[in-house]
Amino acid sequence: MAHALCRRLTRLWARRRPRTIDCREARPPWAIEESQFLALCQRCDRCRQACPRGLIKGAGGAEYLGSPVAGTPVLDLACGQCSYCGSCARACPSGALDLRYGRQVQTRVRIEASCQARQGFYCLLCEDACPRQAIKAAPDGVTVNMVACDGCGACGLACVYGAISLVRQP
Repeated sequence: MAHALCRRLTRLWARRRPRTIDCREARPPWAIEESQFLALCQRCDRCRQACPRGLIKGAGGAEYLGSPVAGTPVLDLACGQCSYCGSCARACPSGALDLRYGRQVQTRVRIEASCQARQGFYCLLCEDACPRQAIKAAPDGVTVNMVACDGCGACGLACVYGAISLVRQP
């Protein structure tokens, strides 16, 4: 009898708990672990204002409304590449972005099926744009050295075919 009561109470408690929302977008460089980041981030926008390239925005998706993720800084590499200048981390008053953690960019390259090199055409746009020389185009396709890739976004900007996307790395 007591076991059944415990199960019922557990189910009721689980229904009342707020569901956790995970940020699906990449955090700025030098972001600390996500749960600590959410606890420390003051949503003050100083990191966004400090970014010389304007690559930081607030998380504003409908799925984030009413969650701790809403308004926290995320990295938007759609219009530029990150130079890792450290301005965002130096501007952060709370420690949610910390230079001691190094380049902790959370994005990595994904080559889509529309890649011209993968389809057998001559194209070196992404390879030429990569400052870390992590992308190699060959007649049989494109390879990405994930160890060398720092997720800066230069390749995605260079690809005029939209075949490169940057995905969040867990």
